[in-house]
Amino acid sequence: MRHRLLACACIAAFCLLGCAGMVDSVSEYIHTGPWWAAAQVDDIRARARQLESRGDLAMALDHWRLVQHIKINQTEARREIARLEKKITAAVQMHYQDGLAQLGSKNLPAARNRFLAALRLNPDFQPALKQVVTRFSPFPLAVYQSVSGDHPASVAKKVFGDADKAFLVAWFNDLPEDAALIPGTLLILPKLEKDPPRQAIKKQPPDQLAEARARLADNDLDGALTQAEQAQKNNPDAQALIHTIRLKMAEAQIESNQLEAARQSLALIPDGVAGKAAALERLEIALFEQQTALILKRARKHFDQGDYQQSIDGVERLLKEAPGNADARDLAAESRYRLALDHLDHKRLLEARQVLEKTDAGHGASMALKETVRTRLAEMAQIHYRNGVKHFINEDLKSAIAEWEMALICNPQHEKARENITNTHRLMQKLETMP
Repeated sequence: MRHRLLACACIAAFCLLGCAGMVDSVSEYIHTGPWWAAAQVDDIRARARQLESRGDLAMALDHWRLVQHIKINQTEARREIARLEKKITAAVQMHYQDGLAQLGSKNLPAARNRFLAALRLNPDFQPALKQVVTRFSPFPLAVYQSVSGDHPASVAKKVFGDADKAFLVAWFNDLPEDAALIPGTLLILPKLEKDPPRQAIKKQPPDQLAEARARLADNDLDGALTQAEQAQKNNPDAQALIHTIRLKMAEAQIESNQLEAARQSLALIPDGVAGKAAALERLEIALFEQQTALILKRARKHFDQGDYQQSIDGVERLLKEAPGNADARDLAAESRYRLALDHLDHKRLLEARQVLEKTDAGHGASMALKETVRTRLAEMAQIHYRNGVKHFINEDLKSAIAEWEMALICNPQHEKARENITNTHRLMQKLETMP
């Protein structure tokens, strides 16, 4: 029966090897299988104890971890790993403390060896690593242990004497500059000479007059005036500078159309100061232009609202003061044209003619309208003339004269109507003298 089981096992093994394609022979499979690894546990365990006895604790720990990985019963391995980890931790602390003691004794080589011994057992042990990096590095570095309330700026103030060097603390320790440090944090810092305390430099009283001139050159007129007025208490030359500044302020205010402010600035400058008279003249021109613009604005508003007579009245007042103002002339001509056209539309021909009497000869539409009005009035004059003749034939002499007078009003060039009026008045006088 045992022979049959053995034969079956061999056949199964050959089948597995043929299907998997992972090993080349039965021997290789056996030597790489779990039977082979388990057989090595005793040797690895013995090697771990031998390494521990020689003081190579880190290597012994690695061997026990290997035993834990391959042994089915891991109780012993876990117990040994925990024991060794505790032993290594104690040894690391012992080496580190011995290193600190050697540092206190100024025995730097021995201290370095103790720190390196701690790192050989635990390469991640930061206190020993920082001691080695800072004290035994070719670069000048130092270690600082933070206390409660520390942050990079406060550390920089303590170590370097300058809180502005907080960026060095942050950079060397990979921290943000506003980091709050946990008390006891070891920081690696460059060794720098501490800045000497800054001595307060006694400031000389400022030369306010020179400052005023400098600000005036920079066109800072308000600042220049402030400095000059302060300097006036101790420097008589400041008064002349104040006048110069106020004059420049007035010129700038005129330029920016702040005319009332310019008037006030010039009022503070005594008469006779060079440049004041010219500035006053410019101010008056600017005020006139401002008033002109205001009148034109109002006249245009009346025009837009269809109040053409108000528009004409406004620009005529302006043209009395500024007859050469082209905008006013143009607006007056257009206003007259629109007003006359309105009269014509409402058959107020006499009013239309009166408005067009002042029309600008260069305004083509107005001249054409004027001719239209003249023609229609001439036609009306002829009607009144014929009506007067009818009244005369009917011996209604007063009505005849009234009609002929209307004809003359419509057409002052109607000579026949004027002649008839004269002859009829003579006839009426003769009739009055007859017995």
